[in-house]
Amino acid sequence: MEGGAFVLGVTPSAMSQRIRTLESRIGQVLIRRTNPITVTEAGEAVLKYAREIELLESETLDRLHGIDIDAPDGTGADSSTGARRREPTVLRIGVNADSLSTWFRPIFAEVAQWDDIVIRIEVADQDKALPLLTSGEVLGTITSAEVGGYGTQVQELGSMRYVAVAAKSLLNKHGVIADNHGVLAEVDLESLPMVNFGKDDDLQFTYLRRVGVQAIPPMSVVPSSWEFAAAVEAGVGWGLIPITQLGELSKDLVPLSSEPNIDVPLYWHHWNLASEKLGRLTEALHRVAAGMR
Repeated sequence: MEGGAFVLGVTPSAMSQRIRTLESRIGQVLIRRTNPITVTEAGEAVLKYAREIELLESETLDRLHGIDIDAPDGTGADSSTGARRREPTVLRIGVNADSLSTWFRPIFAEVAQWDDIVIRIEVADQDKALPLLTSGEVLGTITSAEVGGYGTQVQELGSMRYVAVAAKSLLNKHGVIADNHGVLAEVDLESLPMVNFGKDDDLQFTYLRRVGVQAIPPMSVVPSSWEFAAAVEAGVGWGLIPITQLGELSKDLVPLSSEPNIDVPLYWHHWNLASEKLGRLTEALHRVAAGMR
């Protein structure tokens, strides 16, 4: 409420009253007045609608800005004369941490060329990102989900390949002999320490189930992509690392087994809007994501 009041130049109580008035007109509660305030399902729908209108309004004003308008005396008047400086359009997007740290990086060079756009990134795990789109917090998100929701488009970007690796120092410490090509004996993954990204990351557990391990080994949690890789590199535990990231890490990391790698498909979900700026971002994502293949 205080943030909204600051933007609108009103008091927090006036801000609260505006929300109540909107709720009365709609006939539904939009926010839960708890600490912190949260948005109801109806509020998410209104928020998504408002941000769609915000994007379309911004693009319409961009098109109108600078158009010559016939003055009453028949001379052309430049509508940009004395006009207020146009603010860039905000594109809010969701990106998973591993993508953000690897193949996504060239997107920044693209965005740097766009004076009419700024981006704001929300980091979310690739299989947990759709709620951000549903709630209207972002206009597009990268996720492993193939099926989208109402009012969205889904486009395949490619897939990220992950390899289960461990430092030779960790393996030797646990009595496993390894060389640069991999382990030379069977690894007891029930006791070998593991690094996990966070509570929303199931990738390591997927790998364990694939190789027939049901128990949870000693587990460290490092919720940052490059720091996760650094922990595996240092021998804190084994972990699954994107193959595009492995080339920048120590040569002492070796694959745990000959089991197939895990390929995680990635899709770009975005609002179904005829937006030039959203389309520009989508095209850039496809160009950059082609590097994953």
